[in-house]
Amino acid sequence: MAGRYDTRDAGGGRLTEVLVTLGVVDPDHVSEEPEGGVARAAAALFVSLSGFALLIPNVTPLVSGGEPPIGVVLSVFGTVLSVALVVVGGLLYRSAFTTRNAVRISVWSLFGIVVLGAIMLGIIRYQAQLGTPMVAPTFTVAKVLAIGAVAHVIIGVYDARRVRAQQLAKEQRRVSVLNRMIRHNLRNETTVLGGHASLIAEGVDDPELRDSAEAVAKSAAVIGGLAEDAKRLQAAFERRPDESEPVPVEPLIEDAAEAARDSGAETAKVDVEPCAALADDRLATAVEELATNAPEHGASAVELSARETDGEIEITVADDGPGIHESESRVITGRDPETQLEHASGLGLWIVRATADAFDGWLAIETTQADDESASDDDAGTTVTMGIPAA
Repeated sequence: MAGRYDTRDAGGGRLTEVLVTLGVVDPDHVSEEPEGGVARAAAALFVSLSGFALLIPNVTPLVSGGEPPIGVVLSVFGTVLSVALVVVGGLLYRSAFTTRNAVRISVWSLFGIVVLGAIMLGIIRYQAQLGTPMVAPTFTVAKVLAIGAVAHVIIGVYDARRVRAQQLAKEQRRVSVLNRMIRHNLRNETTVLGGHASLIAEGVDDPELRDSAEAVAKSAAVIGGLAEDAKRLQAAFERRPDESEPVPVEPLIEDAAEAARDSGAETAKVDVEPCAALADDRLATAVEELATNAPEHGASAVELSARETDGEIEITVADDGPGIHESESRVITGRDPETQLEHASGLGLWIVRATADAFDGWLAIETTQADDESASDDDAGTTVTMGIPAA
């Protein structure tokens, strides 16, 4: 089975970026069904119905005709804003906002309509008392209310995003504390577990018990390694763009190749052009993760290369291992959501993905597995390429 998956192909381009910015969808293409409920439906329906109600007086002059050019322009503008409200109502129902924040946005819209409507009503009555009634009051009020409703929806979106950012910051602090506690306890307990398992393996004569004890020691080492991987993953997720600096690529590629040999690779070839990436020490961690991950999963040969292309440093690690399963590649590159039923098997590739994201780079995974009818055993392997801005 062969396939290439790239984080640059995972999204929907500029439209997705806009929707993420507005909060309509979550980043990384988290595909969860939005919460339903009467309150959410009512909030979305109010925004759409207010847009529909304002659409009628805005579009009527265009249908009837006879309007001067400036009147046509204003009517088109009001019509566009009214249609936008209708669409926003539907997007609000399906958005990533909680029901509470969806209601908050609709209340902001209502606030804009009520306040501007009251002001316009006061102006109309004031002019009538002066004996100079407003000409085409419906036309004027419809435009003002459409502008006010859209403006207050935007205010509501940013207000909801502010609230959500505060909630996420509090949750992040809790997760950070929990993460440190779990890592600390995992390291301690797995060290104890591995030590006792090694003592048992050395002190028993029964081959089966010795094998079992060695298996326990090996599992303890793996679990302890996961604790360290979790620490590196957290560091990779912490964006510090202001700390980025030119990082020579050749030394870290050489170090990663040596680490691959220490991890069991029979050969580790290096092909590096003189170049520097705009990054920090997390880049070396990510490249080493790729280089050591290959022999740990059965690869005997690893090839590392780096070159500058179109203002980017492309770092490639290729191996002759069994290949990464398609489902895992799709999850890592954001093509499919991370779920309980379908998730990546380890943290190594997540560390690499998080590192690429932290430096506004990209990650591509191309794998060929031996069960592909068109591939021989010699063709099987994985090529992972990480793109990082050049210094």
